[in-house]
Amino acid sequence: MDVKRIAVIGAGLMGSGITYVSAWNGFEVHMVDINDAAVEAGMERIRNDVMTGIDKGKISMTEAEGLMSRIKYGTSNEEAVKDADLVIEAIFENMEVKKKVFAAIDAVAPSHTILATNTSSLSIDELASATSRSEKFIGMHYFSPVAAMKLLEVVIGEKTSEDTIATAIAVGEKQGKICVKAKNSPGFIVNRILMPVLREAILLYEQGVATKEEIDTAMSVHAKFPAGPFTLGDFVGLDIAYHAMSTLYRELGDCFKPPDSLKKLVDSGAIGTKSKKGFYDYTGASQETEPPKGVDPYWIVTRISMPVIREAMILVDDGIATREDIDLAMKLGANFPEGPFEMAERIGLDKVREEITKLYEEHGECYSVPKMLQ
Repeated sequence: MDVKRIAVIGAGLMGSGITYVSAWNGFEVHMVDINDAAVEAGMERIRNDVMTGIDKGKISMTEAEGLMSRIKYGTSNEEAVKDADLVIEAIFENMEVKKKVFAAIDAVAPSHTILATNTSSLSIDELASATSRSEKFIGMHYFSPVAAMKLLEVVIGEKTSEDTIATAIAVGEKQGKICVKAKNSPGFIVNRILMPVLREAILLYEQGVATKEEIDTAMSVHAKFPAGPFTLGDFVGLDIAYHAMSTLYRELGDCFKPPDSLKKLVDSGAIGTKSKKGFYDYTGASQETEPPKGVDPYWIVTRISMPVIREAMILVDDGIATREDIDLAMKLGANFPEGPFEMAERIGLDKVREEITKLYEEHGECYSVPKMLQ
């Protein structure tokens, strides 16, 4: 199907970002939220993005006027979706609220309209069950900030049709995104593989194996990640990380249980840079650092890399995604310096098997050897 008109439900950071890249790339967009203040805040973000583009010479005044002319906004979902070819929901991560929104939209949207959710971790199939068009339901998971991040995870439900998949990919590509496909599964690709990085780092810290600083330095300096796990967690928001890990814990079991220190920080409101305190303190106050444990940084890198490679292999073993899409997703969506399979090839599969087997023998089922290595 050729999509010309898109309705975006939610005018927050993600919704306004999706609206901006859609209008910039020629789509007619109607963005809505629950009240005028929320919609106006979203429009203000879009105007700021447009002005930044003009100031940097990336967009002309004529192009900016064209972009803004393609955006409608308001508070009526029914008005937004009445002639939409595609609806993209981008509200907060709550299953019951999203299902109510989709049930209401399904009742008023034209029969040809595709319904998409920007959820980062909730079940596509459960969301689709709130509608009468599971074959026209799909996940379109964008990454923040939407205008800058190139990745789009296209998440395929059990009943999603081939035409719906092809349409979502065509829209994503027109928006300037590089699309990867994943079958509906907890955390899809990026969150499923990224959460073990933070979880393993926290466990090593809690067990007194290494300090936060040693772990962050090992992963940023020696493994060439853009930031260490603790710094990245604080930047992204520990509340967001905790929510994603909790979803995986609920769906997949104890191997994703959020560590105690993460839960305590979130419960106390210390959720990272946005609250000026997380694993690190950002108030400017002097803070004591623990004396280093003297752990070999390359041991830390290997110890944290193995669960990442293992999780990627499980996704392929279970038919969730391909090696190529997984490597691409982790480089574009999580800024990994190399994909998990590229990492495994560089280390050598025999060495990976040996290291994961060692972890399994020492720590049990959460480090079981993937079928691919058996």
